[in-house]
Amino acid sequence: MSLVTLTDVSKSYRRTLALRPVSLELEPGELVALAGPSGSGKSTLLMITGGWETPDTGTVTPHPPLPDLPMAELQWDHVGFVPQSIGLFDELSITDNLAFPARAREDTADREKLLETLDLAKFAHRRPAQISRGEQQRAAVARALVTNPTLVLADEPTSHQDRAHAELVLIRLRAAADAGTTVLVASHDPLLTQHADRTITLAGA
Repeated sequence: MSLVTLTDVSKSYRRTLALRPVSLELEPGELVALAGPSGSGKSTLLMITGGWETPDTGTVTPHPPLPDLPMAELQWDHVGFVPQSIGLFDELSITDNLAFPARAREDTADREKLLETLDLAKFAHRRPAQISRGEQQRAAVARALVTNPTLVLADEPTSHQDRAHAELVLIRLRAAADAGTTVLVASHDPLLTQHADRTITLAGA
């Protein structure tokens, strides 16, 4: 059974079409690449999948092992999100940013391992403003993965990375999928297709 089923979802903003009708099933433990030109609705589809935007048409249906709740009410251990805006807490260190979604869990070793695998260990006690944009982005990826969530939604997670660090990010997302997490990644990065199980290409709106 699929983890999430999207049926004929579409979205417009002020009469401007942002996403043409799309149907998609996300299976447990797969990494799906979401491709398409700028303006095709990749970010919008991620937001609809996560429950943070309501589609104008169609439905989003989660299935077990996701709880029987609206998607927008699911916690970090169910859905991890890597936004384009990165969204780290400026007042917290990188370690504390990772600890925030995992605050009820004893997984310090997991946090340290994530930082190491994403080449962030040396920045663990710095705040976001003290590291580069690429390092911030990798920290956002680590935060999305730290609770071993059921579903990860990532919006252009390699856009600020050089090729070597983009590979680190994609290898880590691939490892999460291999461990059972469903991963949906919107990206223009051609490297993504080398790690994805399949690619969904959206037509321009």
